[in-house]
Amino acid sequence: MVDSKHEEDKEEDVTTAVEVNSMTNQQDESYLFNIPFHVLEMIMEFCVDIDYVNFRATCKQLTAPVTRWSNRASITRLRRYSLVSPWLMVLDKDQGIITFTDPMFGDQYSVRSPTELKGDLQIWCSMYGWLLMSKGTESVMLFNPFTSDIRKLPNLEVDFLDSFCLSTPPTSPDCMVVGFGGCVVFVHFIAREPATWLRLGLEFDGDAPSFFRFSTSCGQDLYALNSEGRLSVFTNICKEDYSWVEVEVAPTSCRTTLAQYFLAKHDQDILLVIVEEYGESVELFKLNSYAKKWEKIDGLGKNMIYICGTTCLCMEAKIPEMENKIFFALLHSKNGKIVFYSLDTCGYHTFSGKSVVESLGSFFGTKQYLHPHAWIEPNYS
Repeated sequence: MVDSKHEEDKEEDVTTAVEVNSMTNQQDESYLFNIPFHVLEMIMEFCVDIDYVNFRATCKQLTAPVTRWSNRASITRLRRYSLVSPWLMVLDKDQGIITFTDPMFGDQYSVRSPTELKGDLQIWCSMYGWLLMSKGTESVMLFNPFTSDIRKLPNLEVDFLDSFCLSTPPTSPDCMVVGFGGCVVFVHFIAREPATWLRLGLEFDGDAPSFFRFSTSCGQDLYALNSEGRLSVFTNICKEDYSWVEVEVAPTSCRTTLAQYFLAKHDQDILLVIVEEYGESVELFKLNSYAKKWEKIDGLGKNMIYICGTTCLCMEAKIPEMENKIFFALLHSKNGKIVFYSLDTCGYHTFSGKSVVESLGSFFGTKQYLHPHAWIEPNYS
């Protein structure tokens, strides 16, 4: 948190030297003055944006030459820390601060958000290191928090939306943005003209599903889950032979009416995660694309999954300690660490360094984020 007293410090940034003014009442001074100045200088070199402001605020006697530090420079320094996994990103739209949390060590780093991101914002999806966000249902934008790049999309004049996905990174000339809203699919090609949304109607034999979510593209097909866990496959979208079909309802081995469904892609595999009410059980399935059936699997091997209300990412773990785990956007109420489910132990844990700590039997004893949040893979391009 940054109070109004330190607003003026937001434009003061990296320092190359640290000086100490005349000190009085030494018994009341911070223990920071017991640290050699060159060590303080090194610490401040590693501070990231808001962390730097907080560091300077710990003692009024610390002063430094004023140097401009843009958000781009902040992210360059943040890049040093993004070594092994996606971050849990929380957007405080009122304070204008973005906080990144390391899911393994629990370290937090904060940067300022662009002024365009203040107000009533909603995060729809996180893919390829980009967020698709909107203000209401009209102002739609893509945002890369690691480069502060914002790309505004054409307005959508609709009453409500369900979800969005990206076919490729927004920097790709073939990037397609797909959104769902009731019985309509909205499609926009970022690099094509005219800059409008195509609207495709969906026809249902029975009652229409309440919404589509966790849509993801794989090859020429687009996959999406409805609220009941039924999988739909959209083929040749935006072409004359466009079609879609419902594959099957989600497996029923642990499913109840309050189960949560998460759809992810890894390479050419489509994965389904079913989380029972209160996290009492977790099951993992892989789609047999030929038989169009779900097949239960026991683990992810060297991969890991990150899930929350807007995100379901699956990727290869960079270090063995993170393999075969599913990370949630939940914090342990006692140690404040991010909670994960281990497919090796079939239980919930947190990390203490690189060591796994026994945690919870279910989601009881965890805390959720109230601000808009998402898992996001670092992308500095």
